[in-house]
Amino acid sequence: MFYPAAGCDATTFQPCSDKALANLKVYVDSFRNGVYSINNGVAANEAIALGRYFEDVYFDGNPWYLTTLAVAEQLYRAVHTWDALDAGIEVTAISLPFFKQFLPSLTGKTTIAAGSDDYTTVINSIKNFADGFVAIIAKYTPADGGLSEQFKKDTGAPLSAADLTWSYASALTAFDARANAPVESWGADGLVVPAVCGTQPSTSTLTFQVHAETIFGGKSSSHLHTHLILTFAAENVFVTGNIDALGWWNPNKAVPLSSENYPTWKGTVTVPANTKFQYKYIKKHGSNVIWESGSNRDGTTPAKDKSATIKDTWK
Repeated sequence: MFYPAAGCDATTFQPCSDKALANLKVYVDSFRNGVYSINNGVAANEAIALGRYFEDVYFDGNPWYLTTLAVAEQLYRAVHTWDALDAGIEVTAISLPFFKQFLPSLTGKTTIAAGSDDYTTVINSIKNFADGFVAIIAKYTPADGGLSEQFKKDTGAPLSAADLTWSYASALTAFDARANAPVESWGADGLVVPAVCGTQPSTSTLTFQVHAETIFGGKSSSHLHTHLILTFAAENVFVTGNIDALGWWNPNKAVPLSSENYPTWKGTVTVPANTKFQYKYIKKHGSNVIWESGSNRDGTTPAKDKSATIKDTWK
C-alpha cells in the first residue's frame, strides 16, 4: 500500500520501487499480442485494457475497470513521489526495462537527475502513459456513467455485475492519485525484512473485572473444632473462553482472578490482538465447578500492543 514517507522502498513494494515498476511492465505486457482484440494495433509503450491475469477464464476472460485503473493509480503515485523526493529517479537493473519504454537511450543502472531534460521527458511520458489507462476506461464507460465489473474484450461493452462498488472505488482512488491527494500513514517507512521468516503473532493485554460474591469472600477459612483446626478451601472465580489464552472452555485451564479487591475479581491476560472471542466466568470450590448462567459473553481483544478492561457482573 502506498505511503509517501517510505519513498521508493522495495521492501514494502512502494509504487516507484524498482520491483513494483518491473512487475507493472510484465503485467501490462502480458495483455498485449492478441489477448484482447480491443488492444490490437496499440503501440508497445501505450496503455491498453487490462484484466486480472491473461489466463483468466471467468466470463471467458475480459478487461476489468478496477485492474486497468490500478495501473494508472500506481504510475501517478510514483510520479508524485519522485517529484516530492527531488532526488532524481534511480534506475536499477530490475527497473531498466520499464524506463527504456520512455527513454530508449538508457543502457544500464543510473540516476536520472531531478530537473534534467531526461527527468522531464520520463516524468511527462509516464504521466501520459497513466492518463492512457484512464482514457481507456472513459472510452468504455457507458453514457449513464455506470461501471460494471468488466467490459468485453472484443467490443468494450459492460459485462458481469453492474454498478460494482469496487469499480467506482478504483476510479476515485485513481483520480485521487492523479491529484496527489494525501493518504493515511500505516508505518511503512523503516520496515525491515526479518532474516528468518516466521510467524510473529500480534498481541494485546486484556483485563477481566467481575463483581462476584463467593463463599468466604475468596479466602480460606479456619475454624477450631474440639482439638482440631479445620481449614475450608476458598471459592474462587476464574474466566475461560474459546481462545488459547482462556483455556478453550477447560475449567482446569481457566485463568484465575484475584480477590484482592473483593467482591471485585480481577485478572490480566495476554491475548491475540483484534480477535473476537466468547467467554464466561466460573466459580471453583475444591473439585466443584459452577458456571455462570445465560449465554456466552462476547468480546473483542484490543489492537496490537494496546490494552483494555472488560467490566462484568456475575450472572
